[in-house]
Amino acid sequence: MQKSQLATILRSLTKEEFKEFGRFVHSPYFNNRDEVSRYYDALKEHYPLFRSDKLNEENLFTKVYPGKKFSGVLLRKLNSLMINQALKFFAVSSFKENELEFNVKMLDRLREKKLDALFEKRSKYLSELFSITKHNFSYLESKYKYTSILNGYYLSNNERSMLNNFQNELDEFIEYFLGVSLLMYMRLGEWGKNFSMNIDMKFYDEVINYFRKSSFKEVTIARIYYNMVMLLNDGDEKYFFELQKYRDLFEEKLSSIDDYNIGIIMMQYCYKRVMKGDTEYRRHQHDITIYMLDKNLIPAGYVEPYFFTNVIRNAANIQEFDWAEKFIKTYKPRLNPDFAPEISDFSYAMIEFSRGEYEKALKYLSKINLEMSNMKIEIKNMLIMIYYELDYSEELFSMIDTYRHYLNRDKAVSESIRQSGTLFIILVSELMKMKHKEKGGSAAKLKKGIEELQGSGIKEWISKKAEAV
Repeated sequence: MQKSQLATILRSLTKEEFKEFGRFVHSPYFNNRDEVSRYYDALKEHYPLFRSDKLNEENLFTKVYPGKKFSGVLLRKLNSLMINQALKFFAVSSFKENELEFNVKMLDRLREKKLDALFEKRSKYLSELFSITKHNFSYLESKYKYTSILNGYYLSNNERSMLNNFQNELDEFIEYFLGVSLLMYMRLGEWGKNFSMNIDMKFYDEVINYFRKSSFKEVTIARIYYNMVMLLNDGDEKYFFELQKYRDLFEEKLSSIDDYNIGIIMMQYCYKRVMKGDTEYRRHQHDITIYMLDKNLIPAGYVEPYFFTNVIRNAANIQEFDWAEKFIKTYKPRLNPDFAPEISDFSYAMIEFSRGEYEKALKYLSKINLEMSNMKIEIKNMLIMIYYELDYSEELFSMIDTYRHYLNRDKAVSESIRQSGTLFIILVSELMKMKHKEKGGSAAKLKKGIEELQGSGIKEWISKKAEAV
């Protein structure tokens, strides 16, 4: 039972959800089997862990069927019935939570039943609800369905009103189609790049040309997503500042998830510009981060490690050290506990490295098990830079040798990272020759290699060291 699918489902429920699920199971409307109700009562004393020694099949069976001989077949059927109840509960509770969808469905049923007085009253309420709801994709879908239902109602009651609403129905459908299409283009485009997938971007040119040729009187969610797609695919700086402007103009109507998506896309753009040498975009990225945190846009659950370390790296590079340390203390509890110590130590190491406190940075890195780490490349790069700064030649060359073997041996390393890492250790070796006036050091070779190197952090660092030798 403890490792069963049912136990996994029940563990996923919050305390309030578990209580609500109990009311659901005990409701004769949703469940007409007494044994399922008794099964819930038998299970609830083991919530939330469902790992008690008393939680075994025989005990559960006895509580549900007192005086009856144990039957594994009957218990498996009971488990199946309870899982089905849980799935129904998820569907019903999700439907109830979406107030727009719930009321649109209700309005359509009132239309079917020809309950005109109730329909008119409810449609006014729904119209008011739309006026105060954030404009996400669920809103666009519900608004289109609502207008379509109104037109179906007016077909029998008021044809003139129906004709006036036909244009609205088309406009709302187009807005929904455009918005969702742009979201799909954005997702598919980025995943396609990362995994070299051949993506069929249906209607992409037509959608993009529609926006290029149209003049918009107001900001819409589709127009915002158009700027996000263009920022990713075109990279023109104008889309960055337009997106920022439209976000501010549309802020009151933006849902949290759309506001978050805008922030992530803008941060990605800033990172790409920094990679190209436009270091002023670090400040833009930091400002976007502050905006996202101040508005509490980070989704519930664990904070993504990449987001966490990228925030710290950027803040450290612009010497926002106090802010970065405060961020770690605030958001470390929201990291996955399995990785939190490693991410925290690496983040502090980045801060100390940027401060020039190389021994302190080394101390933080020494806490991380490099063989088990998910950030081997970043840690190895930083160790090489620290050893160089501290003039630890023996440790440096040992790390370079270890790094070279790792890049050649590990099949999980992408080709672009392998090439960048290989070039980095070649350039550091060249740098050491020049620093210690050894034969073979070439400033021209070093300069050419730096131009080819990818990765803003290591590129900036090695450029500064090259200027100093």
